[in-house]
Amino acid sequence: MKRVEKIVVAATFAVVLALCLLCSCTGKMYGIKEYDATPTQFAYEIDDSIAFTDIFDSPVDNKSRGFRGETYITLGRNEAYPGSGEPYLKKLEKEYDRLQGDGIKLMQVYVYLIEYYNTDIPQSAFDQLTDYLEEFTKRDIKILLRFAYETYDGQKKGPRTKDIQRHCLQLKGYIEKNAELFDRSVYAAQMGLIGLLGEGHGSAHRLDVYKVAQAFADMIPEDVPLMARTPQMLEAMPHDLQSRFGMHEDYVIGFDDPWVAIATTDEKYQSVINKCKYAVTDGEMPWGRANASIDGINLTGVVKTCVDFGMTSFSLAHNYSEEGEHYLKKWQTEFLTEEALIKNKFPYNPALLVDGKISGFDYLKYHLGYQLVASNLSVGDGKASFMITNYGFAGPYGYEMNIYVDGKPIASEEGYKYTDLLQFCQKVYTIPYTGGEIAVEFVNTRDNNDKIRLFNKIDFTDGRNIILK
Repeated sequence: MKRVEKIVVAATFAVVLALCLLCSCTGKMYGIKEYDATPTQFAYEIDDSIAFTDIFDSPVDNKSRGFRGETYITLGRNEAYPGSGEPYLKKLEKEYDRLQGDGIKLMQVYVYLIEYYNTDIPQSAFDQLTDYLEEFTKRDIKILLRFAYETYDGQKKGPRTKDIQRHCLQLKGYIEKNAELFDRSVYAAQMGLIGLLGEGHGSAHRLDVYKVAQAFADMIPEDVPLMARTPQMLEAMPHDLQSRFGMHEDYVIGFDDPWVAIATTDEKYQSVINKCKYAVTDGEMPWGRANASIDGINLTGVVKTCVDFGMTSFSLAHNYSEEGEHYLKKWQTEFLTEEALIKNKFPYNPALLVDGKISGFDYLKYHLGYQLVASNLSVGDGKASFMITNYGFAGPYGYEMNIYVDGKPIASEEGYKYTDLLQFCQKVYTIPYTGGEIAVEFVNTRDNNDKIRLFNKIDFTDGRNIILK
């Protein structure tokens, strides 16, 4: 066995062992709550009564979805990643500039608390965090937030469960005091807190997953999406707490491997992916420098993982253009044909295909999270109806739909909930109508400046999609 293979095997065993020890300290496993499977194909024909955008004029500014960047801050220091010596604002600017051309509206932010692992967080650190969050609002970027402590194997400094609980209580007070800024800047939060990089393994001390999850969920407002790293972590929570969480799969390679969160052959796989489609789920590939030791990564396999988990966002920091060109960069010129999309039961918008195909990069770019289209407009007998189709991997979590006739709000007969528009879902909405302009608005319930633009060739005015003038 080659040396690099031995290192990978040993590291894999260490991770699995750490996860087992981590979960065993909770004393009880609650299992994955059961959710209905989403459809695997669209049920209704879609007409051309409202023109679709093509890939050249499709919106790229919809928020809380899509590719994301990644950056870090170590509270209490002018440092990004702990020990890097790189100023945290310089790191943010570097990553923003590097990926801005790809239209990113999301950035994963690791907030490292290692400076205070066994003490209270001081006011100066909270002031630093406030200034930092405001930097993202200036750039119109939303944050996928993760708090963490430890960064390297064998690190002797790390929090105990009681330290994490104390910090969560402090952070809860901070978030409540800065609710408006938090809602404008943070779209979702990963539990983190445990182990190396907040990924749930390698902690200096054994930690109680359930108590950490309780403290974390209490810290974050109930309307903010949450994520856990593994199914084992989810199983360590009772269902009423577990229902708030999706997952972040931080090792997307497109095939079964000891490092993935759950193998496709696992008897719990279907339950896990069903659960994830009713929450918010994120993913990332390994860093590009690891590719030499991983054999078998391919576009179709990676896309299948994203589809299966109903991923809302995906890292463009990993395996793209860091230290060279890697898979995501190469997939800008590797294509998925319509035949392959149908064969693999991947949701797709036919209007985005060019000559019957789409690059793997663009497919992910436009189908991660929600992608909403209005169609099948019908008017008559004192009513109007239209259909919304979601071509994306995930539902428009955290958004509400409003309908207006000549600027006045009007309710649909069917009502609205985001689960109407999960993966492969469509919904017809009917309103009383005797004439006038019809507009549809999807607005973020935590940030009313965040509104969804439909993939239709129609006016988008003040956040409203004008489907009939």
